[in-house]
Amino acid sequence: MEISKLSWYYHHACDRIHEIVDDLYEALHKETGMPKEKLGDVEEAMEGVRTAIYHELDLIKSAVDEHEGNE
Repeated sequence: MEISKLSWYYHHACDRIHEIVDDLYEALHKETGMPKEKLGDVEEAMEGVRTAIYHELDLIKSAVDEHEGNE
């Protein structure tokens, strides 16, 4: 894998993580802008966040693994 493609994978994964965290921030607030205060509401907002972030981290790991294999 060319170094520019490895960098592209890093950018893509990090950009997606940024979007996931932005979405979480929005989901932790009511439409009025007030933060959600109940644990159940916060847990609901957090559903899938870890999995989505881990998916992007796995993409980074896979990309560097492929890059090392091609050296």
